[in-house]
Amino acid sequence: MCVDASMADAPPPSAPEPPSYLLEGRYLAEKLVARGDTADVFSGSDTWSGEHVAIRLLRADRMDRAPAFRRMSERLFGTASARLLRAIAMGDDRDGRPYLVAELLMGRDLEKLGRVRWEVACEITRQAAAAIAEMHLHGLHHGALRASTFFVAAANVGGSRVKLLDLGTGDRTATAAKDVRALVAILHRLLVGRPPLPAKVRPTRLLTNVAGAPPALEASLGRWLASEGEGIAAADVANELKAIIDAANSEFWSGGPTSSGAHELPRPSMISMADPDDDED
Repeated sequence: MCVDASMADAPPPSAPEPPSYLLEGRYLAEKLVARGDTADVFSGSDTWSGEHVAIRLLRADRMDRAPAFRRMSERLFGTASARLLRAIAMGDDRDGRPYLVAELLMGRDLEKLGRVRWEVACEITRQAAAAIAEMHLHGLHHGALRASTFFVAAANVGGSRVKLLDLGTGDRTATAAKDVRALVAILHRLLVGRPPLPAKVRPTRLLTNVAGAPPALEASLGRWLASEGEGIAAADVANELKAIIDAANSEFWSGGPTSSGAHELPRPSMISMADPDDDED
């Protein structure tokens, strides 16, 4: 669960009130921080330990999603990973609405991130692919990955990290190929600012407006899109993106001088916390 920096201080005018009682006699929901299609997310606290937590509570108008919500919550408890949102407790409130208590993350989901520099897009997708590879290693497939399924969270040390917020519900349509296809679409969105076009109208050059993108990235992205995720493992995507990043770093530090005779340092690559509608190089 998470607090998005772009919305934490601006809940909608008709924001629902948190439960006025302790969930399980322990967890206190305090402030609405996000409203999704299925659930509301409140920041709160564990009154026993004092830990800050996030509480995802099914919306009253989405009770038809209660079974899927519970399955998603149960799957989180079955897999422990630093790349995955840490689940703490689950149950139903007094009105029968399921809730999930989880760690409180600060940052933003990829849906709010927008277009970023190619190096940042590759590193974010690499971390996302590594998380999905771990999921597949446990025999699980998500089936409904989208940008908002991943969260760029502030890490305690060393910058940011990408967290997988849920493991899906495990429906019959979930496959490894579908997950990889979604990962590649997320990479394209981070690079270009929009999802990839259908194959029959897709341009030959995908990254013409992406400053500094190496040919290897263009080649990999084109191959992954053409495959529709078939025959490609999430771990392969992660490894290939790492190789592209490492090769670009190696080329820079061992390269020759520029036309001006000086070896120019690149602009820092970072995840901007500015308005997501702002353009980023």
